[in-house]
Amino acid sequence: GLDGNDKMGKSLGNAIYLVDDNETIQKKVMNAITDPNKIKKDDPANPDICMVYYYHKLVNKEENNQVICEECKKGTRGCVQCKRELIEAMNEFLKPIQEKRKFYEDHPEEVQRILDKGTNDAKEKAIETMSKVRKAMKIDY
Repeated sequence: GLDGNDKMGKSLGNAIYLVDDNETIQKKVMNAITDPNKIKKDDPANPDICMVYYYHKLVNKEENNQVICEECKKGTRGCVQCKRELIEAMNEFLKPIQEKRKFYEDHPEEVQRILDKGTNDAKEKAIETMSKVRKAMKIDY
């Protein structure tokens, strides 16, 4: 069976990935399982076993999460509202990552330049390190 922390995951096909677009995120979040004991909108719930709150803690501001947690426990927060707010927070959190990814997809030459620079830097470091190793082992002739 599933315990409280294993409601969303790769095996269920609903893990949220950095590459997911807004529509995919919305679909996954709206289908996410919340506290099964919360039947009606105004029922108090336990945010600690809710996958939606778990994601809020990853992508939302701390002060927002405190309010979400309190409202959830009091029963003044509906799950649908909570999910919509998560979708917004998640899209805001992912936006700069997605923009950066799009930039590199559109500029493969920049990716190649970075890789080449990294390779050259690594070679220089390796030469320097090997020189120190040879000196330390007294085989630097």
